[in-house]
Amino acid sequence: MPGIRACLQTHDMSFLRCTAELWGVNASGRDQQDYARSLAAAITSEVELQDMLASLPQDCLIALADLKQYGGNLPWTIFSRRYGEIRQMGPGKRSREKPHIFPISTAERLWYRALIGRDFIQQDGKLAEVAYVPDEFLPWLPETQQTSRAAMALVAVDPAQVLRQLAWQDRILDDSCTLLAALRRFGEADGLASDTEEQVYWRVLRTLLSALDLIDAKTELPAPAARPFLEMPRGRALPWLVTAWSYSSKFNELRLVPQLLCEGPWRNNPIPPRRYILTQLATLEGNQWYPLQGFIQAVYADNPDFLRQGGDYNAWIIARRSDKALLHGLESWQEVEAPYIRFLITGPLTWLGLVELGWDEDLQTPVYFRKSVWFDALTSGNAELNLPDEDALVAVSADSVLTLTNLTPRIARYQIARFGEWLEVSDKRYRFRLTPASLQAAAKQGLKVRHLVALLRKYAGANLPPSLVAALQRWEAHGREAVLTQAWVLQLSSPEVLRALRESPAASSLGQVLSPVAVLVHPEGIEKVRMALARLGYLSDLESLPR
Repeated sequence: MPGIRACLQTHDMSFLRCTAELWGVNASGRDQQDYARSLAAAITSEVELQDMLASLPQDCLIALADLKQYGGNLPWTIFSRRYGEIRQMGPGKRSREKPHIFPISTAERLWYRALIGRDFIQQDGKLAEVAYVPDEFLPWLPETQQTSRAAMALVAVDPAQVLRQLAWQDRILDDSCTLLAALRRFGEADGLASDTEEQVYWRVLRTLLSALDLIDAKTELPAPAARPFLEMPRGRALPWLVTAWSYSSKFNELRLVPQLLCEGPWRNNPIPPRRYILTQLATLEGNQWYPLQGFIQAVYADNPDFLRQGGDYNAWIIARRSDKALLHGLESWQEVEAPYIRFLITGPLTWLGLVELGWDEDLQTPVYFRKSVWFDALTSGNAELNLPDEDALVAVSADSVLTLTNLTPRIARYQIARFGEWLEVSDKRYRFRLTPASLQAAAKQGLKVRHLVALLRKYAGANLPPSLVAALQRWEAHGREAVLTQAWVLQLSSPEVLRALRESPAASSLGQVLSPVAVLVHPEGIEKVRMALARLGYLSDLESLPR
C-alpha cells in the first residue's frame, strides 16, 4: 500500500493544512509537495499515532481495525458502504463548510486525518479502487477492539423515590447560540447568568465552545467554525457536540470542578478519565434510576486510580477551594475524584443530554441519575437524532419587537440578535426590539439595514409588515425620525419676558420655543431659570418643581 507521504501528496494545500490542524503539528514548505513531505515527517511517529487514536471515537477505531484485519485495505465500495461517504470539496467549499471539524461520516473523519487514503491498486490482474491505511501506520494499529466491560455492581432505585426530575435534552444547542450571539453583539456574556449556579453553567459552556474552536482564543469572539455549527440541523449538531467534547484534550473537567483549585505547571490528559466514566455508564440499564453516591462508590471499588495514578497523587497540586488546603494521596479521593465524578455527571453529561437528574423531597442537590434515551446514540460517534426541524418563523409585532422560539433557525437568531435590543432570553423564547440605538450599534459592527431586511424577509415571511421595512429603510437613509425627551413647559405672561430670559445666563437651559410666550426648559436647568426670572423681577411658581 502507499505510504503516508504518497497519501498526502495527492491532496491540495487546503486539505494538508486541515490535516496538520487535526494532528496539532507544524509543517512548512515552499509548495504543496514540500509541505506534504514536512507534514508526513511530523506525523510518522508511533507516539503521535497513539495520541491520535486516543482522540478518536469508537466507530473510527472499529473502521481502522476492520482495514487491518483485511491487510490494510478494503474495496472502496465496501468501505464506504460500511463507514459512510466522503464529500468532494475544493478549497473554497472546504473553507466554508470545514468538513474536517464537522465530518458527516466515520470515513470523512478518518480521511481528513490522513489515516486512510483512496487509490487504485492491482488485484488479480485488474485495477481496483480501495480504501487503505498508509503503510507506516498499519503496524501500529491495534489488532482488535476491546470487548465490552461487565456491568457495574450498582442497584437501581425505585422510581417512586425520585420526586423531581431534570432533563436538559438539547437545550445546550440553544444556549450555545445565545452565548455566541452575546459575544458577537456585546463582546461579553456576563449578563446571561442570574445566580451562582447559572454562572458555573455559562462559564463551563464558554470554556467548552472555546475548546472546540467555536470561540476564537485570541479575540474571544465567535470563530469561523461557529457558522456551520449554527447551520447544522439539530439532529446532527448535538451528536457532533457530544463527540467533539468526549475526545477533546482542550476541555479539562478537573480544572472546572467548583470545589477544587488546580495550581502549578502540571498537566493532565482529560480524555481517559472522561472516557472511563462514559464506559461505566454504558454498562448501566437504560431507563433505570441509580444513586449518584452509589455510582461514585462503585467507581472507587472498580478503579480508584482512573483520574490520578501513582505519583500523580502528590505531584498534582490540587487544593480545596474553601480553605486552600492541599489534597494529596489516596486519602483525598473523596475530596478530588468524588467531586470530579459528581461534577461530570451533574454538569457536562447533563447539559449535553446524556443523563437526567433526580431529587429527593428535601434536598437541594440531585441524588439520582439515569441515562437519557439518547445516551447510546450520542456516544456511538456517528449518530443522527430525530429532532424537530428549525422551521419556526420570526414573529414581528407592531412596535418592532421580534419574537423567536427555540425552533427558529439558530443561525437566524444569531444574526438577528446583532441588530436588536435584547428584551428576553428564556428556554424557548427570545425577544429583541429594533431601536435607533440598536441599529446604530449594529452599524458600528459593519452591519447594514439591508442585511436585516433580507434576514427578516427570509425568516419572517408573511409576518413581516411592509411598514417596518419602510421604517428601516427610512432610518438607513435619514437616521432617527422620532425622539422622545423629557422637559418642562414654561408659560410666560408676555413675549418680552421670554426675550429677556433668552438673553440671560439661563438661556442654555432653555429648549425649543413653542410660542411667543412658551418655551421648553430642560429638567436640570429649572433652578437656573428660576434664579434668572427672580433677577429680572418676575415671580414664578418654579419653587414647587423638583430641583
